[in-house]
Formats: sequence, C-alpha cells, structure tokens
Amino acid sequence: MDEKRKSEIALILLKYKIAKESISLAELKRELGNIAKAIDIPLDELKDFFTILHKELLEEILNK
Repeated sequence: MDEKRKSEIALILLKYKIAKESISLAELKRELGNIAKAIDIPLDELKDFFTILHKELLEEILNK
C-alpha cells in the first residue's frame, strides 16, 4: 500500500471517528495545543487541518 492510499484511509477513519463521537469544535479547540505538542505538528497547521476537516464533515452531513 502506498503512502497516498494510507493517508486517504487515515483521513476517512478520522472523519468517521469525529462524526461518531460527536467531538465538538469547541472541545477540540481547547485540546489543539496539547494535541499539537503530542504529535509534534505546528499548532497553526493543526488548526488549518481541523478547519478544513470540519468543513468537509459538515458538507458531507448536509449532503446526506
């Protein structure tokens, strides 16, 4: 399995987990600093990623 496919699967799994566990954006904002440190990703990049992710999830939910 190539890196692109692994990334696609990881993103699908993350969206699924967020949708099923009803992780709110407010809760996530409080935790982003801790998460960024734990996974060694710059906080700004992590915020951008989750902003995009939440927009995609919302679009998927509204299109169902």
